[in-house]
Amino acid sequence: MVLLISIALSSSAISEAVETLTGQRAHMSEQIHLVTGTRLEGPAITLHLVRDEKASATEAGLTAIKLIEGAPAGSVVVAVVDEEKGFAVFGSPFAALAKYRDLAGFVVDGALRDHAALEQMHSPTFARGTVAGSAGGHYRIDATNVRVRCGGVDVRPGDYIVGDEDGVSVAPKERYAEVKAIAEKWQSDKLALLTLIEKHRSYLKALQEQKATNAH
Repeated sequence: MVLLISIALSSSAISEAVETLTGQRAHMSEQIHLVTGTRLEGPAITLHLVRDEKASATEAGLTAIKLIEGAPAGSVVVAVVDEEKGFAVFGSPFAALAKYRDLAGFVVDGALRDHAALEQMHSPTFARGTVAGSAGGHYRIDATNVRVRCGGVDVRPGDYIVGDEDGVSVAPKERYAEVKAIAEKWQSDKLALLTLIEKHRSYLKALQEQKATNAH
């Protein structure tokens, strides 16, 4: 019986690899979780929103549109809302735009809306949850493509984002080749261990065999 088959690198593998290399936490908090769609991965483009009750919803929308339309295919939009998080930063129109621009999806330290439409589009979205009310008119975008702190982790433009059912992890862009190599080995070893646990019905015996195999 095969317990688990995985091809793509998981957020857990990326997290383990980054911590091994840097000693720093690489995973976002559990509050940033999968809302719709499936996994995503790609380089980050970022935007930062600050509270402003005099903000123009039109101006903020145009700024976000320009960011998305100017982003390379495969990019992950990482948006951070300062102060209260209970406003929707994106909904179905922006998800549709991102989809047809071949972007990877959204990671939002805040909320989303139009859940049913996002599900129908199979749009990969990670956020704190969904709410009915928009951030438009309550927040302004004060910067794009700058360092942001999302879910307790710093994200810079170009940093590599991997999100799946476990959460979201961030790899520094300048070390991604190293991260990838370590993550691939970690994930391969973990999958092999599952097979050995099934074989021996013992965690300790599985570890012993794996250690002996790796020593050769």
